[in-house]
Amino acid sequence: METGLATVQSNIDRYPWYLFFRDCHFWGPVFFLYFTSVVSLSQALYLEAVYYVGVALMEVPSGYLSDRFGRRGTLFISSISLSIAYLLFFLGTTFFPFVVAQIFLAAGFASASGTDTAFHYESLKALHREGEYAVREGRALRFVFIAGGVSAILGGMMATGHLKWVYGASFLGAVLSGGMVWFMVEPEKGQEVSVIPFHHQVKGLLGKAWGPRLRFFTFYSLGMTVLLHLPYEFYQPYLSAVAHHLGREASLTPALAGMHLAATFLVGAWLTRYAGHIHHRCVVRKTLLGCALLQAMLVGVMALTLHPVVALLLVGRTASRALLTPLVNAELSPLLHHHERSTYLSLQSLLGRLCYGGVLLVLPAGAALFQDPFHGTLICASLFAGVILVIFFIIPFPKDASHVCCQNHRPFMTGKG
Repeated sequence: METGLATVQSNIDRYPWYLFFRDCHFWGPVFFLYFTSVVSLSQALYLEAVYYVGVALMEVPSGYLSDRFGRRGTLFISSISLSIAYLLFFLGTTFFPFVVAQIFLAAGFASASGTDTAFHYESLKALHREGEYAVREGRALRFVFIAGGVSAILGGMMATGHLKWVYGASFLGAVLSGGMVWFMVEPEKGQEVSVIPFHHQVKGLLGKAWGPRLRFFTFYSLGMTVLLHLPYEFYQPYLSAVAHHLGREASLTPALAGMHLAATFLVGAWLTRYAGHIHHRCVVRKTLLGCALLQAMLVGVMALTLHPVVALLLVGRTASRALLTPLVNAELSPLLHHHERSTYLSLQSLLGRLCYGGVLLVLPAGAALFQDPFHGTLICASLFAGVILVIFFIIPFPKDASHVCCQNHRPFMTGKG
């Protein structure tokens, strides 16, 4: 028994390092530049479509397979898939190998979606330490942000030598992440094991997602997927527009873009230390709404003005993710059974992507109403952000008798609030 507990403890020790190596995306600042250096612009756009369609098709089934057959094996498949993808990108010189690489890349990210945080929670639960989950999830997220920051800086520097080098470095990171998983063990499933057909599983979880206990977090996760992606989607063209406005367009080199991306990750890494220590119910709600407000304000100021100060403010766009991710995961994980946890998180991720895809389809239509298409797109994006923010304030926030509130507030009663 002692040996078993020690082995599960090694899961917890290795988990942040697994995330670190997996999320060393050296290709982040320059992947599109690399694509267009090998294939045409239209083919590069097709490659992006292959990736997003692949993730959409594989995300929920991979979550179900994780619930059905185990976390460790699914995470190992993820690392192997990413390794193959990066190797194909590194060696490929034509369109078809890149298509295959995008399929493996989608499989890698889809397999890890939901499975990673479920594996972390269940490892802690096996040691009866699930109360530490929010704090430890925040610490693990810090490794993700640090990996993103370090790899963005190094990736930008490597790209000045040769663009394909970033995929060689990412391949090594994926192999190391697979090594971390290899030495992990599958957490015990306890008495929660249940075999449910895939379509029944998805149908049941959709009903559960809109129930009174999870409704706020379902809407919040879907809406925040949009709010988190909007500044990310437009920050590069915004930086380019600022540089052009200042007459310094040539200064936007891959290395500089990497430094800006690195700074955003490092800001997020610094803020992860706070989320896990937020316990009071009213403060949880205020924090989550504050994260949404920050993202909406960033989109709004981008639409209102073109200024270097706004470009500097965009460095803080990861602050919301750093705070909300541990809080939301800590809310959801205890409410989900082992046989549905990864499927639910994957389903939530997929629905968020679909919502964001729908917003992207509508934005160009609104942009056509303005003389400057990019400015018009930002204005429409800020309107979407405002609507999402209003919805968050309207939906009741769940409060249970077990929840702790601030000292000056009355205790929450079951069925009240």
